[in-house]
Amino acid sequence: MRFFKNDLQGVCDTLIYSDADSLIRMYHRPALWSNTDQITGDHIRIELRNGQAHRLFVENDAFLMSMADSVHFDQVTGTTMTGYFHDNALHKLDTEGNARTVYFAREKKEGKEVVFGVNRADCSRIQVTMSDGKVSTVTFLERPDAVLYPLAKAPPEELHMKGAEYRVAERPVDRADIFRE
Repeated sequence: MRFFKNDLQGVCDTLIYSDADSLIRMYHRPALWSNTDQITGDHIRIELRNGQAHRLFVENDAFLMSMADSVHFDQVTGTTMTGYFHDNALHKLDTEGNARTVYFAREKKEGKEVVFGVNRADCSRIQVTMSDGKVSTVTFLERPDAVLYPLAKAPPEELHMKGAEYRVAERPVDRADIFRE
């Protein structure tokens, strides 16, 4: 099953929509994409309000991936995630339960944004805010344990979290693509 809207795309094996509670339920390897962000989990629910995505619930093995540059991915994982939409775009994502993150620190050099380090953190709760379709801030809310490595000295095992799978090949690119084999 695939669906496509300009601002939100998704795939899963089974999708159920209930008009009674305005919930879209996605099962069996669900994945959502909003701008440059990919969200996966065991079960995803999208709450609609006035026909628009309002809130997102990701249960069990919740995972957010976003391209930091052409080879690195910002990653956030936890037991559950609750996302909030604003103007049809994912605006904020709260991650709870054994939350972990790999976040690539960037700076502008000669007018170009470059990755200079990687922040690897474990925390009970993490809040991610997005701006213009990209991760803008990562806030560690309870008992953070973090290390910022210079990119060249970061241990390779700290760059990819267990379960990281960038599934962009499955992402529908337009309305016609939802019918591909």
